[in-house]
Amino acid sequence: MARKTRESLIDKNECTIVHTVAKTARDLFLLGDDFATNTRNSHRKDWIIDIMEFQNSLMAIDLLAFCLMNNHVHLLLRSRPDAVKEWDDLEVARRWMTLCPKSKKRLKVGDKVHYVPIAPKETQIQALAKNAKKIATLREQLSSISWYMRLLCQKVAQRANFEDGGSKGPFWKGRFHSTVIDDASYLLGSCFYIDLNAFKAFLTDSIDGYAYTSAKIRLDMLRSKQENENDNENEQEKQGLGDDSQVALSDPASTEGDRLEADKPQEEEKKSYANISRGEFLSQVKLDTYSNNPQLHTHGFRCSDKGFLEYSDREYLDALEWCIRNKVIQEESKLPEDVPDCLKNNPLGVETVLRQARDFGRMYRYRAGTKPEKLEQEQEGSCSSPNDAQ
Repeated sequence: MARKTRESLIDKNECTIVHTVAKTARDLFLLGDDFATNTRNSHRKDWIIDIMEFQNSLMAIDLLAFCLMNNHVHLLLRSRPDAVKEWDDLEVARRWMTLCPKSKKRLKVGDKVHYVPIAPKETQIQALAKNAKKIATLREQLSSISWYMRLLCQKVAQRANFEDGGSKGPFWKGRFHSTVIDDASYLLGSCFYIDLNAFKAFLTDSIDGYAYTSAKIRLDMLRSKQENENDNENEQEKQGLGDDSQVALSDPASTEGDRLEADKPQEEEKKSYANISRGEFLSQVKLDTYSNNPQLHTHGFRCSDKGFLEYSDREYLDALEWCIRNKVIQEESKLPEDVPDCLKNNPLGVETVLRQARDFGRMYRYRAGTKPEKLEQEQEGSCSSPNDAQ
């Protein structure tokens, strides 16, 4: 059966959630320690995170979940054509020219040569904004999952080939695979499948044990925010204890000291926020079901503040930890009695969600959640999925 085109699966005018998988050439561990070539390439996963962080700040794409393995990557993406409509032509032009700069400057650091993008001039941005036909095309590309993956894979391949001494061979195994998720009920199983990929591959036995998953980043963010709140509470308590002594002071010189002390909490808050901003390129988990607006993000980290699940970050991570602790995604595992509410309340049922967490890639080739007869037609003749964990 011929492989379906993404245009036949993804409607460019509709918000669409897609599970994408890109595999390295010949299944070599080009993103990890490769014993076949005797190379260590785990640092390339950091490249991917940097690129995703950059692209998410400019494109109308929400990154819901991801996992970076040694020979393939999983991303759960949501296209946002509704968000692009909220941007004026100047904003579209500025974002595109920042994302794909026209020119770069040659910079030599030691014995290595780097090409650094040159920021577009305001006159260039204004000239592009006046081209109505081009802007219409760019609106589609900025909200295109195909373009997101194209830029990501291209940048990684170019950088890796340069690192390998100018190699010109293929880095990725053909084009990426995509599975459209039509029903929100299937999202939980898909997220579990992605975030537990490293656990299924025996690379870790906890969320903390593998750094290159969205679950790990969300957990770190929760901890940082909690530490930030605790620090602020402690600071407020200290200020409260010092109020009486400050009233008794009559030395005018103490005024400047008081002002400096008052500035400290703000400085510490900025520092703490910098520690957690690393993960802000990820979409929020909790979905506001009562909001119909695009919920555009205003701090420059991601496209929007729109969530995708009916649970909080903490509830989702607790459910992940429950899966790991009880090893429920392993074959022939027994189901414990203390099932998390997010699993019990899922319309598909606990067993189906856990099966998705284990075999989502094999269960759904092109679509998940579509009408049974259409799903059967689309998956007819499908073979083993490229989503297998390794």
